[in-house]
Amino acid sequence: MRLCADNGGMALELTTDQARLIARLRRRWPGADVRAHQRPWGVIVEVRRDGRTVSLTALDGEGGIAPARSIPNAA
Repeated sequence: MRLCADNGGMALELTTDQARLIARLRRRWPGADVRAHQRPWGVIVEVRRDGRTVSLTALDGEGGIAPARSIPNAA
């Protein structure tokens, strides 16, 4: 699984818990692309398989992980 950033370089260093979360995502979705989208408040980690987003996770810049919440399916 790859981790792709959506800009030239990311300046956010992951905490141990954040890195473990990404490792769990990679194990849960083998063969999928893992993409990181930097935002002013942190990073959105997107897991894509077969052209569809299968998981989204928010990591804040202070080392936290946003609580899980459901995302409605697109029409």
